[in-house]
Order: sequence, then C-alpha cells, then structure tokens
Amino acid sequence: MEKDVRYFAYGSCMDEESFRSTVGEKNYEVLGRAILPGYRLAFTLWSDKWQGGVADVIPSPRDQVEGVLYKLHPSALAALDRREGVFLGRYRRMEVDVVWKGERIRAMTYSVVRKAPGEIAPSPSYRRAILNGADRFLGPAYREKLLRLWRERFGIPPG
Repeated sequence: MEKDVRYFAYGSCMDEESFRSTVGEKNYEVLGRAILPGYRLAFTLWSDKWQGGVADVIPSPRDQVEGVLYKLHPSALAALDRREGVFLGRYRRMEVDVVWKGERIRAMTYSVVRKAPGEIAPSPSYRRAILNGADRFLGPAYREKLLRLWRERFGIPPG
C-alpha cells in the first residue's frame, strides 16, 4: 500500500474548495496550519489562468511562509502535478521540513522552475484564493502580513 503524502500548500491550493476540485473530495485530509521556515513568499511566475503572478517559495534564512498542510492520497499527485504545470516545466516538486503543531515534519511542496527576474503582481482572483485559505486556516495575523506584502511590493491597496 502506498503511503499518504504530506503536502504543504502556500498559494491558491490553500483555498480548500479550489484544492478539492483538483484532487477530489476523498483524496485528502486537511491537517491545518503549518510553517515553512527559511523561505519567503514571492510571486515569480506569470499565469495565464490567473492573469497575474503566482506564488513561489524562495530560500530566505530569516523568513518563514505559512500554509496549509494536507494529507494527500498518492493517487491524487498526478492531478496536482497537472495543476501546478510540472510536466510543462512551470513548477517542480521539492521536499521541505515544515513545523506542524510544534513538530518538524517532512512534506512535499512546489517551487517555480524558471523564476521571473522581478516579481509579478498577483491578480485579484488569485489573491482572493490565497486569502480564502488564510482566513480559514491561518488566521488574521497572516492575512495582515499578506495584505502588507501586496501593498509594499505591488502597491495593491487592501480590500
């Protein structure tokens, strides 16, 4: 029997409704908030689907990225890889250590393969997907951090 995969989502996959539409209702379980230390959130890839920049994690020793940890049935990985454009060379899977309920846990996440030289502003619909997940699983402090990041990097007013 194949072992379930721990998957750390930090972008639109934090929105459970969007995630469920990709992997199927019976193929995952939400484990909850997790932290990826030693990385920062960036928007380094243009997405035609979202019409704007999409999320990436970039090594940054003093930073951390919050996200949603899922327990994923291995059969759902192919659909998730398709969503993330693995076969198109957009994202690649990578193993990371996240902190979940005070414990370090090995998980899989995705990272942009060919990062844009400068960050690309995320579209309103993409920001909404991220905020849906943040509101449900991560809490108001991370929501405020996201809004501040978007304002400082892209001049996007809160709202």
